[in-house]
Amino acid sequence: MIMLQFSASLYSATARLTPRSSWRFTALIANNSSTAITSEQPAASIKEDEGPKYAKMQKHILQKEEQHKLKEMGSQIKINLPEISENDKFVEKFQTAESVNDLLDMAMLPNLSVPNALKLISQITNEINSGKSQVTNIETDQRFVHLRKIVKTNGQIKFDSETSNDYDDLSKYSQLSTPAMIAMIASLREQGKRNTPLLRMLSYNIVKYNMKLNVKQCATLLYSMAILNFPDKVLLEKVMADLLQCLPTSTNAATNKYIITSLGFLHYKNEDVLDVFCDTLFNTSVEYKLHHYSSILQTFAALCYKSQKANTFIKDFAQQVNPFLVSSAEWLDIVWSLTVLNFVQQRQVESVLHSTFTTKLNDSSKLNVSKKLKLFNINAFAQFGMKDYKGPFLDKDSAMFVDIPLIRAKSKQTYTDALSETLKNLFPSQSHYKINVDTNMGFLLDAEYRMDEKHKPIAVENWNEQSKDVRRIGIVVHDYHDYCRGQSDLLGSVYLYTQLLKAQGYDLLTISYENFSIQDKLEKRINFLKQCMRNVQEKKST
Repeated sequence: MIMLQFSASLYSATARLTPRSSWRFTALIANNSSTAITSEQPAASIKEDEGPKYAKMQKHILQKEEQHKLKEMGSQIKINLPEISENDKFVEKFQTAESVNDLLDMAMLPNLSVPNALKLISQITNEINSGKSQVTNIETDQRFVHLRKIVKTNGQIKFDSETSNDYDDLSKYSQLSTPAMIAMIASLREQGKRNTPLLRMLSYNIVKYNMKLNVKQCATLLYSMAILNFPDKVLLEKVMADLLQCLPTSTNAATNKYIITSLGFLHYKNEDVLDVFCDTLFNTSVEYKLHHYSSILQTFAALCYKSQKANTFIKDFAQQVNPFLVSSAEWLDIVWSLTVLNFVQQRQVESVLHSTFTTKLNDSSKLNVSKKLKLFNINAFAQFGMKDYKGPFLDKDSAMFVDIPLIRAKSKQTYTDALSETLKNLFPSQSHYKINVDTNMGFLLDAEYRMDEKHKPIAVENWNEQSKDVRRIGIVVHDYHDYCRGQSDLLGSVYLYTQLLKAQGYDLLTISYENFSIQDKLEKRINFLKQCMRNVQEKKST
């Protein structure tokens, strides 16, 4: 017994004092000494002639026990001494970060690698650019400065491309001149490589170190951001400020057209720049062509841009353009844009709703889903938005218009789901309202309910009982993508939808994503929507 206690003490003390590499050897000694003593007790009762046989058996048993104990000890070491890497700690903190401040705090983690530092910079700037964070003094924050120093002065980072496994030192790009940085962005655009970390670094340095961009540089940057779908907020503001200075003197029609159409693709609206651009439309030294004017008109429609000068241009263009000067697909885009801007003429509406036009468009393989929905928009405008329209309408029973999919974007669907959950708690039952209503106008209405003259909801089964006092109320939730960047105005397509609903007799209850968050508690959403419904009711009563 004393020997057993000593063996255990020897094992414990040795485990504390010896290095990890010699644990198994020490444990083997301790186990051997313990096993040797205990094996002497049964040996005394063994007959002498059977000694060799039992000794061989005992030796085999001891070997098995030693192997089993060593195996257990090895697995114990693995279980009791887990090693958590610095990267694992970073990933855990990164995934649980709830704000830009939490991300900035991670800049002070020890041994922060360059890839992780760049990942933090990318996420922080993305949060700010998307409007999810109100942080404005990010450049002066010492934690952010520390992150940039890590990226600029230390190791190498993997090139963010699906086709490259090389490692590029991003710090070398920060030393490029402004023209070289712009050329690098243009190169990424031409290659179709949306290397977000590199784009963010180049954008940051262009804004921070450049004094003034010329009109061609502005055009290149806007076009590249549009093609790469990289609407960097800070860089866009920089480009807008410089355009106000250089655009008035630009006489290159193609360059000006690239600038304005890129703003349309980016959904970026800056009325000051658009106003300055309109001056070039009446400048005789700028030789715009028909396809330039068509692209400009479509941008104005996309951004729902209206001004005195813009209206003059649109009115003149609408009177002069005709379907024989452009392709069928482009003519449809022109008529739709004029519809959004409320400058469309009856003859133009008639031309695209006529069966010969739709057949021609279908035969040219240009009648895709987008074009079909535009035709439905124009058809609805002819029905509800034009007085004394006597022209043709779409034959919706035609094979080319059957089973058109109306699919919501994933981000929009989450808001519709939240609205549905909220309405369940505001109505007597789900039979008193509809969700995802097909308007037959080329888009879905988020929700609809109807009320009688006593402001009580009417069951859906009784909606066909017409009464002059029945009110049709449509609920529309506008998510982030329904608005222009730069200025919080509705996009042209979304604006047209609201006008068509009003023309059809709906009272609209519109909700912005800023007031109806999917992250809010259900109780808050219920109270907000209840107040909105009261406001619609009181407005009509007044």
